[in-house]
Amino acid sequence: MTTGAGAASGPAEGRFKELALALLEYVKPHKGRLLQAAASMALLAAIRGGVVYILGPVIQGVFVEKDLSILRAVVIGLPLLFLLRMAAEYVNAYLMSWVGQKAVQKIREDLFTHIHRLSIEFYWRKRSSEVMSRVINDLNNVQSTVQFIPLYGIRDVLTVTACIGVLFYLHWKLALLSLLLLPVTGLTLGVLGRKMRRAGTESNVIVGEISHKFQESLQGITVVKAFNYEDQAIARFQASNDAYFSKMMRYLRATAMSGPIMEFIGSMALIAVIYIGGQAILRGTMTTAHFFSFVGGFITAYMPLKNIANLNSKLQLGLASWERIYQLLEEKPAVVIKADTGNIDRLDGSVEFRDVNYKYPSRDTQVLKDLSFRIKPGEVAAFVGPSGSGKTTIIHLLLRFFDPVSGRVEVDGHDLLDLDTTDLRAHMGLVTQDTILFDDTVHKNITIGRPGAAMEEVIDAAKAADAHAFISAMPLGYDTILGERGIKLSGGQRQRLAIARAIIKKPKILLLDEATSNLDTASEQAVQAAIERILGGRTVIMVAHRLSTVKNADRIFVLRKGELAETGTHEELLKLGGVYKALYEAQT
Repeated sequence: MTTGAGAASGPAEGRFKELALALLEYVKPHKGRLLQAAASMALLAAIRGGVVYILGPVIQGVFVEKDLSILRAVVIGLPLLFLLRMAAEYVNAYLMSWVGQKAVQKIREDLFTHIHRLSIEFYWRKRSSEVMSRVINDLNNVQSTVQFIPLYGIRDVLTVTACIGVLFYLHWKLALLSLLLLPVTGLTLGVLGRKMRRAGTESNVIVGEISHKFQESLQGITVVKAFNYEDQAIARFQASNDAYFSKMMRYLRATAMSGPIMEFIGSMALIAVIYIGGQAILRGTMTTAHFFSFVGGFITAYMPLKNIANLNSKLQLGLASWERIYQLLEEKPAVVIKADTGNIDRLDGSVEFRDVNYKYPSRDTQVLKDLSFRIKPGEVAAFVGPSGSGKTTIIHLLLRFFDPVSGRVEVDGHDLLDLDTTDLRAHMGLVTQDTILFDDTVHKNITIGRPGAAMEEVIDAAKAADAHAFISAMPLGYDTILGERGIKLSGGQRQRLAIARAIIKKPKILLLDEATSNLDTASEQAVQAAIERILGGRTVIMVAHRLSTVKNADRIFVLRKGELAETGTHEELLKLGGVYKALYEAQT
């Protein structure tokens, strides 16, 4: 029967191997430079082994036998040897730094690309601060692992190997005794390594929590100050900060322990070497010169062995960070694009839901229940209803941010599952209630959906969205940098730029999710008139709480608890005297 410890170690070892192989894939493309670096490492190890070998004879010849020719050879030869060693160290350090930087550059690109290809559902599960913690903090740890572990680790392993070879050549029995140091060292590093990796993983998680607390307080600083929430926010941050301190001290305790343990083991082994070697000299089975070379070789081998123990702490932290990054790379999109998806050259704009059911993965309640409706090309359709009735979910399904649990969503008779999402979204324009603008120029923000749009088209779109006047009043006009999230603009101005961004695409289907919620009444009327005038013949699907914005819609769909309760024009629904009339009267 498998014990609990064995059952736990099996998957852990398998996971470690999987992580190591995945990281190795980023290093393999640079094997040419790795081989060059390995050659310089081998040369460096050979030089150190050679120095160890001649150490004893030099000491014997110069200080015991007082041979002047050996002294001259040392004075002439050692500078050349050290110059060669310096060149090998430079080549080694440069090549491994290059390999490390290129590997991490590729990881960073893959991570950014992969995150952008994940479904919206991923961003609902993961906080942005947690993702940023992995992209920045964890990736820095991985960079140190990829760059410095091979640089110093392989070099030191080769040095230890060269020195052990010299030791066996000098006195194989004494060298065999010295090798007892290796299993003890390996066992020690293994035990401490597991502790360090576990503590490193836990501390990295808390770093994400600390980043989240920082970001949350900075973004909500107005509310924090208005509600005197400073002390509570500071207390929450301090709790996370204290937890990080505790976890890091667990990691640092294991790190601090490895050095003294290695020092003690090495000291005991050195004492044994001196005692046994001294006896060998007295018996005449070992020369004094060989003894000095042996002790020099042992010390030379021990120092890189101790360095390997110190590198182990960085390796464990790097592996813990790499696992967190690899977890992101393992994330699968909730929306799977088929290999044989079709493209749409032109779109009429008909939309149909057939018995659509949907439930968000993170919720237990069903959002849409057997929902069926059809919107004709060029029709202006509005979806209204209480909060949580599923209005915005319809927008998300049309953009294929999610796929239905059951049923079909069709555009021009095509099931969205059979269409390429990039091609589909090229025919759609979206304006949401929460406007997202980028830290770029006004021009770039408007032309996100059409980077090659002519300036005349940009200005026409801005005029249609009632934005041209305030843009022209800016110091640099359309070349004005908006700042982070468009911080330099008011809420209404940001919303108008978002509408201009949608208009310039000239989409066949325009999706408006509370699109005019931040506009005053006059601007709202102007924008709606402009949309109807410029996008005439396009299908417009709007979601609204403010029923005054949907009065002119061709059809209004009233949702309640994910089901279609009523359908009709504004006048027809008022005459019906149902849910819509109750909502309308409550607002007016």
